[in-house]
Amino acid sequence: MNICVIGCGSIGKTLVRALNDMDEIGTIYIIETKSDKLQGLEQELAKVRYSDNYEDILDECQLVVETASQSAVGEFIPMALEHGKSTLVMSVGAFTDDNLWDKCKILAKQNNCKVYIPSGAICGIDGLGGMAIDEIEEVILMSYKSPSALEGQKYFKKLGLDLSTLTRPKVVYNGWARDAIRHFPKNINVAATISLAGLGFDRTRVKIVVDPKATRNTHRLIVKGSSGEIECWTRNLSFPENPRTSYLAALSLVSAVKKIIGSTWVGI
Repeated sequence: MNICVIGCGSIGKTLVRALNDMDEIGTIYIIETKSDKLQGLEQELAKVRYSDNYEDILDECQLVVETASQSAVGEFIPMALEHGKSTLVMSVGAFTDDNLWDKCKILAKQNNCKVYIPSGAICGIDGLGGMAIDEIEEVILMSYKSPSALEGQKYFKKLGLDLSTLTRPKVVYNGWARDAIRHFPKNINVAATISLAGLGFDRTRVKIVVDPKATRNTHRLIVKGSSGEIECWTRNLSFPENPRTSYLAALSLVSAVKKIIGSTWVGI
């Protein structure tokens, strides 16, 4: 199988290096507008090919994986689906745009392909998806992050809040998932995944806590429904060069690709 990877940041590089070692993978095409992120991957990895002609690549690949940004989802994923190519999306927050989500679902159905969304940096998606088959009463996501993981957000400038001055944990957001993703587009994609698996963006409660002593990106998921209750914690280590990104998110993506190209599927 040939694969196209859109974006080559921390997650993209982790995926590409893993794909290069898989016997089932032929050529790995990379779409990346920032050439400095490539860092000689074509020379390092035998299967990697860089290209700036996305439409030509679609004729050669069987799966398109997005690891770039929410805007990249809208730019690249519908075209892939129109060409009958299944897609794997990391920047799930893009699907707060209901029109984009509906469009992708329709295109996938019309062209006999799929939109895959990995579990990402949180556990419990499998249980949540199972509970959603019957009635769910409540879904709550509580995320605990260090100031460095959230610095530079316009949301805090509007509040007049300087995260570097915090000496104790502080709740900086408490509301619905749709607004959380809008305020923190690069930090809370797990809220989008949970929303799509469960009650939707407007019924999934999100609380974000900034903790100056936090050393990990931590998520607590609480689900209550007719089949019982789920409560689980995920305490993630970040990429050293990118505190906004949890290493588990990249590993989840690699795991999802292995399931797609493999002959077995365990969990989600």
